[in-house]
Amino acid sequence: MALSPRSATRRGVATRRRVLGAGATAGALGLSACVMPGSERASGRGAGASAPLAPDGSDHAGTEISILDDNTNLVFKQGLIEQFEAETGIVVKNYEMANFNDLHDRFATAFAAQDASIDVVMTWAGWSAEFGQAGWLQELAPDAIPEDLIRPALDAVSWDDTVFGLPKFASVQTMFWNQEHFAEAGLDPETVPETWDEFVAAAKATTVDGRYGYCCDIGNPAGAYQNFLRSLLLAGGELYDADWIPQLDSEAGIEGLTKMVELLHVHKAMDPTSLQITNASDLIEIFAQGRTSTVFNWPFQWASAVAEDAATSAGTTGNGLIPGIAVRTSSIDGSEGYAISTFSQHKQAALKWLQFAASATAQKEIVEQEGWLPVSRTILEDPATLETLPVVETYQEATQHPVERYGTPWSNELDQLLSVQIFRAMNQEAEPAQALQAAQQELLPIVEKYMG
Repeated sequence: MALSPRSATRRGVATRRRVLGAGATAGALGLSACVMPGSERASGRGAGASAPLAPDGSDHAGTEISILDDNTNLVFKQGLIEQFEAETGIVVKNYEMANFNDLHDRFATAFAAQDASIDVVMTWAGWSAEFGQAGWLQELAPDAIPEDLIRPALDAVSWDDTVFGLPKFASVQTMFWNQEHFAEAGLDPETVPETWDEFVAAAKATTVDGRYGYCCDIGNPAGAYQNFLRSLLLAGGELYDADWIPQLDSEAGIEGLTKMVELLHVHKAMDPTSLQITNASDLIEIFAQGRTSTVFNWPFQWASAVAEDAATSAGTTGNGLIPGIAVRTSSIDGSEGYAISTFSQHKQAALKWLQFAASATAQKEIVEQEGWLPVSRTILEDPATLETLPVVETYQEATQHPVERYGTPWSNELDQLLSVQIFRAMNQEAEPAQALQAAQQELLPIVEKYMG
């Protein structure tokens, strides 16, 4: 299966090298635990790199594998692992879940040491690009990839025309609002704001008695990046031009960040704790307990909002497109997947796990129990899925508009440097333009190192 990078119009690496070279002059940051460009690993020729992995058709019963996952999907520990073992005879010797924010450096350290004790790792677009390009993730052959995977989910496990894993769930952010709060503020609870001005008016109207109309999760580097990227897209921008030159300080970037600052300091409709919230899981609880009126969040917000112990319910939770600043709407992708360590000694058994996670059996559990979107088009279009997860309808509408994540080999470094400048702007220590110009100058030589 041939793939293209996420943006089909973006030019290839060779052209990018020529264009960027003249503009990249500032010194690069020495951020830790990243694959150093220029090394054999950065070109995908690192130790362990091998031919694309295809199913060998053999029985691997009795083989033991170890999996290092993030803490997103409890369904695997709650029955799917046992089902996988029963179906395949393969033994999941170790299944460890860890905080997403801790996994990058842990993976980088293990890969650099050529650690063969981990067979399967959780991945997303940025890590697939970084670790895949380094030769640390096993490339998959076309016949290892199910035919009905939806494209945004497959992008999460791919980089530069190469597939390094299989997705475990799809995810795009949409808007959730508390219809009771809207009604109490004199707003139509059934109508989603369609423009940024309408959204700001609603957020201000629902900010009462110490409760804020809007809340988000900017409290760590990944969160700061995601919130900025979403605002940039809503302002009609793109993070890179056709030659992979960063556009952090573009007109759209400055406009998007300015709107974030205004929500906090001018309109006073953003919960100030947004700057300390580090995880979407914390954000979903704040909304589900009725402590904010509006969030832009991943689809699993719905499952939490309609849970028995929630202050919200299916009857009081609205879901719709995120209001745009300069466009009708846009959003960011949050799909995740699994990949096989190139140092694994049990790659065929590990491939069975990847295929099981993408299968109808696992996908139905992820949809029904956790509220994530399926990676299979067959499951996505099943009427039962829409009945279980009404946000599927909004998802399908959202994907008719720009949805990006821009996973690259330098994603981790971008998160780190950009978050510093986002916090300077949000804390009014720098104007948005000044902060983004600083980030742009820091990012240019980093991109040059990887692409030059």
